[in-house]
Amino acid sequence: MVEKEIDSLCNQYGLKPTSLSDLMLKVNFPDPDIEYGFIEEENALYLPLYEELNASSSLSGIEGDFQGYIRFILDPEKASSEYLADFFNNPLGLKIRKAWEARGFILKPEIRASEEPAAVISEDSALHDTSGDASFAGKSGFPGINSSLAANEIEFSGEAPVENICAESGESSVLSDAAISLLPGISSLPNVDLYSLTHSKLYLPDLQVQLEVLKIKDITRELISQLSVFECRLSTYPKSITHIRKNLELIREAVKLANDSDYILELIRRGESKKLEFKSTLRMNLITGKPDWNIEHAVLKTIVAYLNTDGGVLLVGVSNSGEVLGIKNDGFPNEDKFLLHFKQLIKQHIGLNYAPMIEYALVPVNGKKILEIECIRSDEAVFLKPDKNDEEFYIRIGPSSERLTGSKLIEYVNRRYKGKTG
Repeated sequence: MVEKEIDSLCNQYGLKPTSLSDLMLKVNFPDPDIEYGFIEEENALYLPLYEELNASSSLSGIEGDFQGYIRFILDPEKASSEYLADFFNNPLGLKIRKAWEARGFILKPEIRASEEPAAVISEDSALHDTSGDASFAGKSGFPGINSSLAANEIEFSGEAPVENICAESGESSVLSDAAISLLPGISSLPNVDLYSLTHSKLYLPDLQVQLEVLKIKDITRELISQLSVFECRLSTYPKSITHIRKNLELIREAVKLANDSDYILELIRRGESKKLEFKSTLRMNLITGKPDWNIEHAVLKTIVAYLNTDGGVLLVGVSNSGEVLGIKNDGFPNEDKFLLHFKQLIKQHIGLNYAPMIEYALVPVNGKKILEIECIRSDEAVFLKPDKNDEEFYIRIGPSSERLTGSKLIEYVNRRYKGKTG
């Protein structure tokens, strides 16, 4: 499920999937002979084995819990450790970390207590699969586990053939009961299938974008701090209050648009449902290349169905598969004409008295504009009027809008609205 979400993200943002194996130069496991488990190095990602811990780009950020981390030294030409640490602490990164555990890449001690052998790096593991672009070379081991292992570091060496990192000992390289100090309440360390973990999919922008994101985050934190100070001083009535208000409104609008864009992408990732539907266009038949009432009718019946059920969101300019198409295919000369046409459709075929229940706006997504239509539940039955002499009634059943007629319509209206109609 998480990999599908990552694939969807890659498609929406135009990103290529990657993995830790593509980004890292070497891996370090904690060394009990070193005070904090590791010696500080540049561009290092400290990845936690427990979801309760945070990823970090500095040794000081792991707060002495070094026994619960693996360290990755990243290629400075491919990735920023600060960006990746932030990524693995955000909701999607946390999902990926939980998926590693669910798939057996990280097995906690309580799971490993059974007789079932854990997923580990061994001679029989997928580590011998030479299909990957990146590979391990050199010696490795977790300190205090296999005394014959000569090092606790794995180097990553691009296109070289995959070698068994446990070749010298003939044993598995796993985290288990060790001489390492443990987290409170934990009696042993987890097993780690390092190959599968480092080769599982991630989605990341290129290095330039990563660094730009970090700069924007710094500006955001600075802005929050300054706004906090300004709020405290506001009661002194600054002379430039009008100028300040206008600039704050511009900032608010910019942030709102960015948030709306990310919100729309999150909706698209979820896929169509009872309360979410996608339409490629508002009026244009993409096959004939001409405006088509049937396309408009499909949009309007979805809106009516939302009003008659429990509300929902309709995104116009998004294909059924979740591809962001934008509204340009509808062939309007500008955005104002597009919105005016939509308003006229509501007025003519549903009624402006229901307009307060239908909020809509154009939202920029991936360099294109899509129409977001959000409907709330109506307190009375709403009918679609395709022409002056006809009325149609729709409700949402699952991810589709279904028409009710005859006795079923009467029964639904009486039960839900007590016979009240618009």
